[in-house]
Amino acid sequence: MKLMVLDGNSVINRAYYGVRALTTRDGFFTNAIYGFLNILEKLRADEKPDALCVAFDLKAPTFRHLKYDGYKATRHPMPDELAMQMPVMKDVLRAMRIPIFECEGWEADDVIGTIGKRCGHAGWDCVIVTGDRDSLQLIDEHVTVKLVSSKLSQTVAVNYDPAKFREEYGFEPIHLIDLKALMGDSSDNIPGVGPKTATQLLLDYGTLDGVYAHLDAIKEKLRAKLEQGRDSAYLSYDLATIRCEAPIEFSPEACLVQPYDEAALYELFTRLE
Repeated sequence: MKLMVLDGNSVINRAYYGVRALTTRDGFFTNAIYGFLNILEKLRADEKPDALCVAFDLKAPTFRHLKYDGYKATRHPMPDELAMQMPVMKDVLRAMRIPIFECEGWEADDVIGTIGKRCGHAGWDCVIVTGDRDSLQLIDEHVTVKLVSSKLSQTVAVNYDPAKFREEYGFEPIHLIDLKALMGDSSDNIPGVGPKTATQLLLDYGTLDGVYAHLDAIKEKLRAKLEQGRDSAYLSYDLATIRCEAPIEFSPEACLVQPYDEAALYELFTRLE
């Protein structure tokens, strides 16, 4: 059995920026909802999941914001034209009888990681749909990531399983966290080394701990940079680690594909024109 979970914020952002502005006659924007549903239907046709759900972020600060003031400090706020569509998008999903998972104090990434882990424990396969490469750390024998990107105004999706990840990166998916730690994160105001340097360090020494255990073997200029950035590298490691124990009530069986609430959906689609 297979469950597909969508990273709701990632997919609706992609839809919003990928579809020209559409509005109803009274000026309500609908392009993100329209684009999200197009992406969803294509994904369902491609993956044919037995079960389906969507995870969203909540506005409340998460444990990462409380740990580090600069977390996602450079991210732009959600445009008003997109923000107005979010509650209606959730109404549409409810009318489609697609479960929504959110958890105050936790990010959608953590909720998705928890869903993937629980699917594996139940013997289910899980496909995570997201545009966020951070989720690649969740890949294992039960979890694949369908990474969505845009090329020439077209949405492209690539399925990453353990073999595909190793082919591209040269190490195991869990060590994406070590890579992020060494690279830092400009959106979190955390400095680091470049991606090629970080990748080579991991290929040479295996983990972040391995790199710092072998500083004396690293060239002087890079060694000095790593020594100077040790605290921020370990902070970045902690922030980048997806926690798979979000306190959500979830079972894959509860997300089995259901017939739509046709009356509710018709009323919503009529209102959205």
